[in-house]
Amino acid sequence: MLTHCRTHRTTTTPTATRAEADTLASLMVEDEAVVSDAPTYSPEALGLLLLALLLSPKPPKEKSTR
Repeated sequence: MLTHCRTHRTTTTPTATRAEADTLASLMVEDEAVVSDAPTYSPEALGLLLLALLLSPKPPKEKSTR
């Protein structure tokens, strides 16, 4: 059973050098890359998907057992 709780902690705060702070600041204001690998909308892809659907083979029919 927990009967004792710490009321204070000793922590150290890391400090950055001036060069590290400048490097971090330059990274924060840097623009994003113009080219990314995110998917984008392309209307011609819809036509390709429909064509693939129309040309795909039909699934086999089940034989009736009468």
